[in-house]
Amino acid sequence: MKKLVLAILMLSFMACKEENDDKVKEVDKSGSVETKVHISHLNDSLDVMKTENIFWVKNKDVKRVTRLDTIPSLGLSTEQGENSSGQDTTLKVKKNYQLFITVN
Repeated sequence: MKKLVLAILMLSFMACKEENDDKVKEVDKSGSVETKVHISHLNDSLDVMKTENIFWVKNKDVKRVTRLDTIPSLGLSTEQGENSSGQDTTLKVKKNYQLFITVN
């Protein structure tokens, strides 16, 4: 019984391994929509999200749609780092958004 529980536990850990199997190396340009998303910091209170859609039909870029949106900044976080002298210091850095894309 202990071996069965151990085997199930090991399989569970192996299944939880974080891999990005669905990462695309090349876009299928025979008929697809390629979407690029980039977020940059505009100032202390605003970020800019750039979304670009490229429509591919029969290996041709038939249309591009680019959209810029201003979004609220997430503020600052503190990080530990080293200065140019090698001394440990606390830095304030701007927080970055996490991106999650859902396809229906």
